[in-house]
Amino acid sequence: MTAFLSDLPSGLTLSRLRALTAVAEEGSFSAAARRIGVSHSAVAQQIRDLERAHEVHLFDRVRGMLRPTPACLELCDIGNRIQAAERDAARVLARRGPSGKHRLRVGLGNSMPGIAIVGRVLAQHPTLTVTVDSGSHQDIMAAVSRREVDVAVLPDLPPDPRFRRAPVLTQEVVAITSPDNPMARRETVTLAELAASPLVFRSPGSSTQKLVDRGFRHAGLSPEPRLIADTRDAVYEAVAVGIGVGFMWRYGTYRSDVVRRLMVPEFRSTVDEVVFALSDESNPLVDLFFNVATQFRPEEMVTG
Repeated sequence: MTAFLSDLPSGLTLSRLRALTAVAEEGSFSAAARRIGVSHSAVAQQIRDLERAHEVHLFDRVRGMLRPTPACLELCDIGNRIQAAERDAARVLARRGPSGKHRLRVGLGNSMPGIAIVGRVLAQHPTLTVTVDSGSHQDIMAAVSRREVDVAVLPDLPPDPRFRRAPVLTQEVVAITSPDNPMARRETVTLAELAASPLVFRSPGSSTQKLVDRGFRHAGLSPEPRLIADTRDAVYEAVAVGIGVGFMWRYGTYRSDVVRRLMVPEFRSTVDEVVFALSDESNPLVDLFFNVATQFRPEEMVTG
């Protein structure tokens, strides 16, 4: 599409096209107003102005809902393409930081191995700026879907045709204890022993916690945690100060200064840590991240 908004006919502006498509999809001025964040009267006025400027009828009212006319549907198709181009332009601009340097936005469920991969990407592209967003499994998947991050790393990513993906390493969940916990001198621990101990859990939405819950459930156990934390760092610190035994992915951090990792044989299953991006998100920086991630080796991790 080579036309610019300044070339559009008089009265046909991007804001009016945005209001038009919102009304057509929502069926009312009020719902459209909530969606695009303006007042009901502003949306209604934009539609009236558009109809008056071009002497065209855009909506019929049918059983209390606004139904788009054929002419309106044609305009909506054009409006959607223009808005898609606007989003593409914003995405291109988002790849540049304030100084004009290239920027890559990365989403991480765990600090590691993602931060280690970022370090290797920066070593190959010294002028690059990287921003990292951390969050729960659900948060990071949503951020990729909304194009708020360019590429992400998560464990146990479900199949989804929207994403291209590549495995990085195999992970399993381990128990973590403080050094003065009697379990700290052991290599393995059972779920029954853990259920009898003070525990630190993650909040719902955590991929780690889902696996922990499933393990206890299959063992016929339903322990009550002493503490529920909303971040992996909070779990780590709670364990470090002796509040209870927590859980993390084996390669979830380089830190080995305080906590001790214990294998839990009953968890059995392992999952792949996966790098992924939207299937249509292809640019040299994302490709570089994929290349570095797929060459990453778990023996490079410090596991404590």
